[in-house]
Amino acid sequence: MSLFDQLRRLYQKDRFQFEDFHTEIVAQVLRNSRPLTLSWLQAIGASSLKDPDQIKIVTQEDFPALADHATDSRPDIAIRLVEGDTTELILIESKVGAKEGLGQLQRYADHLAAKGGMHRTALVFVTRDFEPARSLSGLPPGFTFRQTRWFEFFSHLQAHLNSDGLAVQLKLFMEKNNMSLRNQFSSIDTLALEKFLAARALMDETLWGEVAAEFEKVLGKVSTPKRAIRQLGNESRYVMYTSLGKSCDFQCLVGYWLPKEDPIEPVWVGICLYSNPKSPVRQKVNAAFKQFSGMANRHWQREELDDERAWSSIYKGVSLQTFMVHTDHIKAIKDYLVSLLRELSDFKKGYPGLPWTAQDTKSEDDEG
Repeated sequence: MSLFDQLRRLYQKDRFQFEDFHTEIVAQVLRNSRPLTLSWLQAIGASSLKDPDQIKIVTQEDFPALADHATDSRPDIAIRLVEGDTTELILIESKVGAKEGLGQLQRYADHLAAKGGMHRTALVFVTRDFEPARSLSGLPPGFTFRQTRWFEFFSHLQAHLNSDGLAVQLKLFMEKNNMSLRNQFSSIDTLALEKFLAARALMDETLWGEVAAEFEKVLGKVSTPKRAIRQLGNESRYVMYTSLGKSCDFQCLVGYWLPKEDPIEPVWVGICLYSNPKSPVRQKVNAAFKQFSGMANRHWQREELDDERAWSSIYKGVSLQTFMVHTDHIKAIKDYLVSLLRELSDFKKGYPGLPWTAQDTKSEDDEG
């Protein structure tokens, strides 16, 4: 186990920011190793400078909103390289499990386009997981956009390991957290693929009978199994859901959450209510979330309720392993999920002023 995996244990789970943690480590390793920095940037086509006089690496640099931007921007890493009269600026956005924010990359590209005095600018989008190719508009001459993966950085890291113990610990951390893609299927991978359909059948059995009926009884509408498989691919969760309120003011999801950032985390079974940061009744919804998840329902957890820009939530669930002690896993999971929906029904009765009108998800099944 790497030092960084041990350090993360000191954080409360709901307060640990995996991507920021990883970003700070990578940035420091890049500062410590000029050859690694240049090797990686040149390999992905983000820089053309062979021997810059200066390399400056900054994390979480603030870029005030441009005239047509709704928010400020804060890319994960900004790298400035200077060689004589030539200056390059490279912005790096990292995603490890999470998805790109709405218009995030385009905002960064706009900032680079607006920068004066630069001979070359580049935007690098680096992800742990596969992402479809992105396209950006309004790119000026001398601008480069590169989409790459963390396993490609990992190969450069391996080639430049030296006496820097921090780099060694980063290598171990990336290996542990699925950022060093293998080029061979392991026996565990093969077994997982062979058993996937059987596991999905078990999840379907727990969700699309009594639980779906109870969900529809409480909230009026419920999504379909077809949507669940898309949720699995896009969000690492296998759930039924509905959106509530005319402006998708909040959402209810019930089902299975798979490890997204930390592969050693267990599969989680439960219910989650998400509050939309763009909802006109956001404060009202969050106030209800806070009150409901207070002492009377202290087993409901809270997340990001004080962050105005985040999809905040309250949720309740347990590890899938919890049900292994039962003779009938399916019945035990069904009973548990129905009990959570009955708690949700109590929440609905206690806060009738919230926008409980469910939006139709059936039309979504007709998407390509």
